[in-house]
Amino acid sequence: MRNKKKETVGDIVPEPIIPSEPITEPAAEPNELAAEPITEIGSTEVATESAAELATEQEKKPVVYGDKVLTKKQQHKRTALRWTFMIVGIILMSFSVYFFQTPNEFTLGGMAGLALILSSFITPAVPFLSYEVILAIINVLLLIIGLIVLGKQCTVKTIFCSLLYTGIIYLFEHFKIVSLINEAVGRAGAVTLTDQPLLELVYAILLFGIGGALVFNSGASSGGTDIIALILKKYTRLNVGMALMIIDMIIVLISFYTFDVDKGLFSVLGLFTKSFLLDSVIESIGKTKYITIITENVEVISDYILKVINHGYTMYDAEGGYTHNKKKVLVTVCKRNEALKIKMKLHEVDPSAFVIITDANEILGKGFGGTL
Repeated sequence: MRNKKKETVGDIVPEPIIPSEPITEPAAEPNELAAEPITEIGSTEVATESAAELATEQEKKPVVYGDKVLTKKQQHKRTALRWTFMIVGIILMSFSVYFFQTPNEFTLGGMAGLALILSSFITPAVPFLSYEVILAIINVLLLIIGLIVLGKQCTVKTIFCSLLYTGIIYLFEHFKIVSLINEAVGRAGAVTLTDQPLLELVYAILLFGIGGALVFNSGASSGGTDIIALILKKYTRLNVGMALMIIDMIIVLISFYTFDVDKGLFSVLGLFTKSFLLDSVIESIGKTKYITIITENVEVISDYILKVINHGYTMYDAEGGYTHNKKKVLVTVCKRNEALKIKMKLHEVDPSAFVIITDANEILGKGFGGTL
């Protein structure tokens, strides 16, 4: 027998390939996301018009934002609404501090209360270090500490709110707005707007509680004690809520020594009432409805939820227990006013639809979390 030579990979010599026709690369498959090519006709007008049309289409194209399907225009509107509520909230909080808390020496916690206590000792000795100057110094120092210690947790919104909050109070105090109002109503020389401290405490609580809720639901905070609470959370086992309560309570208790018992008791009452009001307003703003819909007009309702309500939904198959008919079930979560719109639409297109609407006190997940 002849011995066969064992071939190795290195011994194999490929035969040359002589193409009978020129080799061309296969045409690339069209990309669905690519823009249509612009035909050159010797002028840039067509290219400009095509680019403008493409930009318009991108503007109208829906974008998924959390659970909601929003266009660019709706996204801009949503952002503008959040900043508007945030600014209104800061203004209300500033009104509470300047018009009601400071003149009556109410300390409802926070850096405003601490600045009021410090100013009662410092300002008589150093007149230029007035209440609003001390408040500005404290807030700026806390922002710097927050940026160093917390980093990204100290957001642009928090910095903006803290500076705006301090700035409004400073301007009010600089122009002596309370004195001007009292002179206009014939109460020249009066320090407070009225002679009824309980009434002024009520307004201090209402303005501060509602304003704080608006700021919180806009995804921001006014800085101050919030930054201290976040630092304590980072280095201790305290959660933010408990840390805030401890800080505010310490400030309020100091007011008993700094001022008098009456004002201290008003401050304690105001602190707890403000906390309950703040939680109540936040829960009311963030409360949503959980809706389960069993309907035969699935396409109409799902299209309405997606395009009119601007929410997403979950759809799954179901079977009737009695008839064993196949059905579709839609599930969505929306605000209370949006739930009313869905009910009216269902009554219009499918009065026999089976609908379950329940309160969702809290929802955690992308697109939710209590913010506006």
